[in-house]
Amino acid sequence: MRLFVTHICPKDKIIEYGISLSASNFNYNLIEGNCFDKVYSIYPGFIKGKLEKLDDNTFEAVYSSWRWKGKLRQRLARFIEQYRLFKKIPQKSKIWYYNLSTLNVLLIILLKIFKPSIQQNIIILDFTPDLPFNKRVLPLINRLHGRISLSAYKKFNQQNLVCMPGVVPAQNNVHPQITAVKREFLLSGALKENIAMHSMVLEAFAEMPELTLHISGVLIDHKEKTKSYSQKYPNIHFHGKMPYDEFYNLLSNVPFSLNTRKPTAPENLCNFPSKVIEALLYNRIVVSTIHYPQLDGIDYFEVADEKEKFKQEIQRIAAMEDAELLQYANQGQKVIERFNAEKWNKTMTEIENIK
Repeated sequence: MRLFVTHICPKDKIIEYGISLSASNFNYNLIEGNCFDKVYSIYPGFIKGKLEKLDDNTFEAVYSSWRWKGKLRQRLARFIEQYRLFKKIPQKSKIWYYNLSTLNVLLIILLKIFKPSIQQNIIILDFTPDLPFNKRVLPLINRLHGRISLSAYKKFNQQNLVCMPGVVPAQNNVHPQITAVKREFLLSGALKENIAMHSMVLEAFAEMPELTLHISGVLIDHKEKTKSYSQKYPNIHFHGKMPYDEFYNLLSNVPFSLNTRKPTAPENLCNFPSKVIEALLYNRIVVSTIHYPQLDGIDYFEVADEKEKFKQEIQRIAAMEDAELLQYANQGQKVIERFNAEKWNKTMTEIENIK
């Protein structure tokens, strides 16, 4: 029996509860690809109080009433939930975790000590090497049976490790292809400086009025600057955090998808942005400040992360003929073939079967 321990909510509550849309997409792509026999969810620590809807027929939530009984109990609730989940898991199961964090570390330790017949594996995303917690749990990650990592980080135990940068739905969804290339660019996701460098992007597009920039997501850094630039410059549009359907309508209508992660930020050393896989799946043209060996064989633009050079390279791309730009578009089928849920299912089975 293969179990998945993750941190999701029902699809119709993702925006309301404030859970990451990209993380939810990743999880649901695996779940709906029939990769697991049973799915459990422990909610992120910032979610507190009585919720209208905890789970559905997709997964079972483990949610303690301590989450609405004072600050101390709210902090301890995740550990109560892990203990309750520990009691539910049958012997000789195979478990896959979505990351290692305070939401599952106690569970992993309890199972290792008291139910050693259970095989424990992990999918590693969003790992920042220099965080104190991650330094402490890296040995635990490396002692689990198997690992799937979104990046080839050298400090992960290379034995029984497979690098896969993302997952797309098992079904062959047909997304609009680009036939004519509007000079419009989309920056989306968590709008934090080391993830989006949106301050630099704003300044660059403010000096390129002939090009259009769309920004969608949650503002973490440069909130006032983002709002003021969108009001001051007619070619810059800030959409905020959009409902699911509205965002994908925007994604399907903007040809270029920006991945402007800061190359020197530690959290970008051993991660892969799901937005890149998502953009490729939707046949968009990816423009990235980071080179990804995981995408060998897929065409995308690599640009500098310094404003003047970034601006020059964006202008060079925008000046290209449509026929040349289209060589970088419409690669959704390649992504489906390489990163669909069936491939993930096969990879997990191979890892589980290694003695």
